[in-house]
Amino acid sequence: MSSKVKVFCGPNNYKLSNLYFEEANEILVGVDSGLEYLIDHHMRIDFAIGDFDSIKTEYLEKIQVQAKDLVRLDKEKNMTDLAYAIDYLYNHIDYESIEVYGGIGGRVDHLLANINLLKRYDLKFVDNHNKIFTLKKGTYHIDNTHHYISFYAIEDVYNFSIKGFKYELENYYLNSSDSICVSNEGSGEIAFSKGRLLVIETDDIRFE
Repeated sequence: MSSKVKVFCGPNNYKLSNLYFEEANEILVGVDSGLEYLIDHHMRIDFAIGDFDSIKTEYLEKIQVQAKDLVRLDKEKNMTDLAYAIDYLYNHIDYESIEVYGGIGGRVDHLLANINLLKRYDLKFVDNHNKIFTLKKGTYHIDNTHHYISFYAIEDVYNFSIKGFKYELENYYLNSSDSICVSNEGSGEIAFSKGRLLVIETDDIRFE
């Protein structure tokens, strides 16, 4: 049976309620500081992956004891810990899906690196305020669970139609520099005949 892989990474600014649901065939992966999250929430660790440079000392011994498989990376490397982890999982596990918790807030350069991962792998990034994933050509019903939903072309999108959302579109050519599909609202159906689409469901985050 293919597994549902759930990857926990930093920044650890997400809460499990209404976000993570335990499943029988899941594999739990902690990447660097995301391992602290798994330990703090008394969750098992199937894979621990990272250079562990952002791990507090008191967690390191627990990780070594609790992790079923530990993959320690060099601090000097040509990719982020998360990029290495996704590549490792892609090549070593028969999986049905990969969902990444975190990886959205924090450093902008890491955020862009994570968006680039969506160009190479079929992933979903989620936290309490965002859901980010990609779609290949086809027709889809999207039940948007956030305030806004935006669509971007990772690869130029042809005959793009949006129905049922607040703002609709029909047979539109959406290229990678086009921002016409930002901040739509509601749920509905989308369809396109060619290309690859980046979908972002998101909420306003207000700081006081």
